[in-house]
Amino acid sequence: MEKARLVEFESRCVQEEPPFCQAACPLHLDGRALCGFVSAGRFDDARKLIERALPLPEVLARICDAPCKEACKRAGLGGSVELGLIERACVEQGPLKRAPLLIPRSGKRVAVLGCGLSSLCAASDGVKKGYTVAVYCDEDPASLLTGLSPAVTGEVASREIAWLRKGGVAFLPWSELPPVPELLDSFDGAYAGLDDPKAVAALGGMTSADQISLATRVEGVFAGGASPSFVMRAADGRRGMKSVERHMQGASLHSAREKEGPYPTRLYTSTEGVASVPPIEAANGLYSPDEAAAEAGRCLMCECMECVKHCAFMQHYKGYPKKFAREIYNNLSVIQGTRLANTMINSCSLCGRCERICPEGFSMADLVSEARREMTRQEKMPPSAHDFAMEEMRFYNSPKAALLRGDPNAARPAYLLYPGCRLSGSSPEGTARLYEFLRERLEGGVGMWLRCCGAPAEWAGRDDEADAGLRIMLDEWRSMGSPLVLVACTSCLSLFRRKLPEMRTASLWEIIDGMELPESVRAPERVLAVADPCTAAGMPEVRSAVRNILARSSVRFEEPSLSGELTFCCGYGGLQECANPDLARASAKARGTESEHDFLVYCAMCRNSFVQSGKPAAYLLDLLFPRGPDDPAGGKAAGYSDQRENRVSLVRSLKRDLWKEEDLMEDHESVRVHLSPETEALLAERRILLDTVRRTIWAAERGGRRARSADGSYLASLRPASVTYWVRYSRRDDGAFDVLGGWSHRMSVVGAEEEA
Repeated sequence: MEKARLVEFESRCVQEEPPFCQAACPLHLDGRALCGFVSAGRFDDARKLIERALPLPEVLARICDAPCKEACKRAGLGGSVELGLIERACVEQGPLKRAPLLIPRSGKRVAVLGCGLSSLCAASDGVKKGYTVAVYCDEDPASLLTGLSPAVTGEVASREIAWLRKGGVAFLPWSELPPVPELLDSFDGAYAGLDDPKAVAALGGMTSADQISLATRVEGVFAGGASPSFVMRAADGRRGMKSVERHMQGASLHSAREKEGPYPTRLYTSTEGVASVPPIEAANGLYSPDEAAAEAGRCLMCECMECVKHCAFMQHYKGYPKKFAREIYNNLSVIQGTRLANTMINSCSLCGRCERICPEGFSMADLVSEARREMTRQEKMPPSAHDFAMEEMRFYNSPKAALLRGDPNAARPAYLLYPGCRLSGSSPEGTARLYEFLRERLEGGVGMWLRCCGAPAEWAGRDDEADAGLRIMLDEWRSMGSPLVLVACTSCLSLFRRKLPEMRTASLWEIIDGMELPESVRAPERVLAVADPCTAAGMPEVRSAVRNILARSSVRFEEPSLSGELTFCCGYGGLQECANPDLARASAKARGTESEHDFLVYCAMCRNSFVQSGKPAAYLLDLLFPRGPDDPAGGKAAGYSDQRENRVSLVRSLKRDLWKEEDLMEDHESVRVHLSPETEALLAERRILLDTVRRTIWAAERGGRRARSADGSYLASLRPASVTYWVRYSRRDDGAFDVLGGWSHRMSVVGAEEEA
């Protein structure tokens, strides 16, 4: 990934933008952090924060007029947080522990005209930069500070002036001030505080200054501080000393100064659901420590995190998009060797919900997809991340699981039903009944197309394999006379519309919505919650058709709060379930909490994910074509082994019953196996399919390559590709086999099969 691309992604995430109070503060005191410390009773840390942010912190913390209150997100929810009173409460607890100035002297000399607040703040910033500062003032500077407010006592003012003197500030009488036009003969730069009448008089008619740099007509001399606001005067002193620094460096006086003083922040913070709470009243205008902590507790701790609130992936990896962008950039472009972010990159579901929620449209799906493609191109993609899904895709495109036929009565049909892998594998009977229903209702003939659309390859970043499969599909579609393809799966439909715009497609649900519903339709007595698949977020017409079908079927349903455009993944999309099964289960559970009602889904994979996570879910076709009296939301989820066997069985039955074709069974399919529920769950968790178990046992029994244990069981291995599978089994008297366990690995043990 190029650095420019990283910056482009980073710029869209506003989480690290400053909070509204800090951006509105002319001196950029972080009110959010201040409230965090104070609400926790950490006043020492709060005072350190004030000291770092403010010049003359003991004075300003007592007299701050808090212009930040206008920007506070609490303003309309009881009233802005009283940050000014909180600041004062912090410094009233005890004097600041002023850190010693360790800045080496730069050799530069700066003149400061006047002893007003603006001038003294400029002097404070000047000594922090290592300058030797001369302040021209006849009066006692401490007395001028006490005159600002009764809150500034003589003791407080004396401490501030003592700190300035210790830092190297010299207070000189006005009589020693050179003429202003000649100041730079003796100094490297100068600042005049316009809140001191004597400084104004010394400037003569040169008080008008540039609004950005505060430059006067005399080069190197800057002036500001005429505002009635104390904090704005201090900010002008800081801006003026920054201009002095730029003048001495020969740098531009205007460039990149947008964030000096108040500026708008891009941070987004939702206040939805936030209760209105009034400010804590301060007796005599002062907060006690407890009152300050209570008022600080009203702070909303403004941040964005909108995407993180609703994403199990981001919560799991404890980050937000900008942080992830940096980790991914480092993983792709910096780190050589072990890449610690690989699992994170492969665990995003690519559902796109973050982009739809984000006020700036940040797309984790785009970021992660680019990363996966780059890892694949660099040959750095771990094979374990997606190999199972890729093998699944290849299986569903194999001769035994794929099918392309015209209508039995029309070789070049007007329609092709494309149910998708998961529907045909999870509900072969429902798929067959759907096909029969469409053939009865649609004129011109309906063909059947069983194949994988290639989404796993696209999700895995293997564009070459995905594109090759799509080219085959386009040729197959054309060979059927370019019929209208009726697509049940919204993931397939989305892929076809993006990658094969030439191919004519329609959502199955829109077609059914335009037809008379089957007589078999049965509505449950209870309310169901509609759980849209994530790929339907951008398909309002499909979502509408589903709801129309439900209404016409007299199904009572509710809309979860985050459905429709804000729907998100069940845990399977983007191959999350393949790369990170635990996270996939967490994603499914997170969706399950959206409603107390059972779900109504129209994605077969969603149903499997929800049911496996413990959330009952009914598939829409099971309402249209119910399977007996059973609850459509009941029953088990179909595992990967069941889905494969169901798909093969469906292909064979359709060929036999409709096209009068017979498929020959492979030898290993005759192996009969029995598994306990515990063994079945173990093999499912380890991604060991029953077909693989049968192949392993068949090869071992045919060739004799197996090891016998003392208990009479056998251990056999099979390496069909890059993974070695081991199966432990025993024989039954009836010729079947009990499967006792199994595991797999990617090591290649030379001679293992022969020795076994």
